[in-house]
Amino acid sequence: MYKSVLSKMKLELFICIALAFIRINIISGQSNQCPKADSLMINQQYLMALENYGLCYERDTTDKRNLASMANCLYLLGDYQKAKEYYHVLENLEGFSSDAIIRLASIYETQQNLPRAVKYNLKLTGLYPSNPVYLRKLGSLYLQGNEKTQAMQSYQAALELNSRDLLTIQGLAEMLIGMDEINAADSLLKLGLETDSTHIGLSLLLSRVKYKLRDYEAVTEILHKLTYQTELNNYYNKLLGYAFLQVDSLDKSIYHLQKSLLNEGDPEYALFYMALAYEKKKEFEKSMYFYNEAIKAGISENLDQYYRGLARINTQNGDFKAAIDNYNSCLQYSWDPLIYYYMGNAAEQYYKDKSKAIKYYEQYLNAKPTDKLQAEIAIQRVKVLKELRFMKGKSK
Repeated sequence: MYKSVLSKMKLELFICIALAFIRINIISGQSNQCPKADSLMINQQYLMALENYGLCYERDTTDKRNLASMANCLYLLGDYQKAKEYYHVLENLEGFSSDAIIRLASIYETQQNLPRAVKYNLKLTGLYPSNPVYLRKLGSLYLQGNEKTQAMQSYQAALELNSRDLLTIQGLAEMLIGMDEINAADSLLKLGLETDSTHIGLSLLLSRVKYKLRDYEAVTEILHKLTYQTELNNYYNKLLGYAFLQVDSLDKSIYHLQKSLLNEGDPEYALFYMALAYEKKKEFEKSMYFYNEAIKAGISENLDQYYRGLARINTQNGDFKAAIDNYNSCLQYSWDPLIYYYMGNAAEQYYKDKSKAIKYYEQYLNAKPTDKLQAEIAIQRVKVLKELRFMKGKSK
């Protein structure tokens, strides 16, 4: 959403600049002797202006100002394919070259022709070395082409020219987050927000950085503040819900997780976090519902966590058979020896014959667990249960 808004703003800005160039040329007396077309152009009647400039150009094909005006009309009408033909003629003519290159760079960027867009933006950095805008565009284009080294160099060069360029800061920060350079992104975003503390895009990026740094208090502070300025999408509601869960603001967590589920095509994690939140609130029936919903929606590698959550609640409720079944389901998705320890605990409570409990504890110990205290407990439980089994057998 935010990228589309930015793209629209940039397009509108570019159109305004193009119109400004036209007005300046006319006012400064550089009109191309086609006053009716100029008047139509100023009044944004581009189709009629195009027709009149065409008539003027037919009368005098040596006057390339008419050709440039025709190209501008076509550009503003969105007929980039025809405009491109004229600009390619003009890019090699003195007096028209720089404007034509600017338009060609924009057209190829709009058409997502990355090699050509890079080519013309490189020309612009040569023509206007002190203008950071073209370096920023190069950074974005290189990144789209997965040329990360060139993208980084271009963004950094743009930032050196203008440290207050928030679009450059945003683009570079997104790139750093994608490269998992989290601390560097954190520092850069703080710099950007010192320039504009109300910038929503930078604030959203900073919340992602703080989330990756596990600074959940900061995530809740940033995103909760933004709820008064904008409507958070599903992703950021889920982020905020999870952050509130981590700081034990359970009702707020549930509220934002529920919001994140509206029209959500991939609800798995939000359902899981809802289950965790209700489990922490000891509302076990609701928690089990959401664990089961997460299992139904599950396509990730975390299905074992959902079954483990169900098993924990089964244990809390004294349903040890269901706990053992859910722990068995865990093992189908992830082999974790600790699960055998929990199965041993549940089997002790459920089976009169302690053989299964002993088996689970021994499976846990055979995996050579690193938790020495827990391992010692398992050893002692095996010893006690074997003695009990022996005594029962002897009494018979």
